[in-house]
Amino acid sequence: MNNPTNSTFSKEQRALLDYIQDIIEYPDEALIEELDDEGIETVEQFEDAFAGSYDGHGTTSPEAQFCEELVSDCGYLENDLPSFISDHIDYQEIWDCELRHDYFTIEHRNTSLFFSRHF
Repeated sequence: MNNPTNSTFSKEQRALLDYIQDIIEYPDEALIEELDDEGIETVEQFEDAFAGSYDGHGTTSPEAQFCEELVSDCGYLENDLPSFISDHIDYQEIWDCELRHDYFTIEHRNTSLFFSRHF
């Protein structure tokens, strides 16, 4: 990928584009502009806010996939919850009712990038 030559990009935004090349496939100027619109202008802000990238799988949405991983990573299902309960958790509903207030997504090349609103 070529580095942006757009003179309107700040030094921090150019550094951010260089940094995310190893994290996000094919980052481009449009992605940097979307991040900027959300208040993410520096590498440090990106590191604080970025929560992962998901493309969904099968009939599972990226939002549900993100929620399932977050719930698991936080250890909420470690108390030997029976599978007849854990297999029926509606992770999309968790996103729709709860987590969409704390996270936002940016769609980039058929992938949903998740970011915390609290960075």
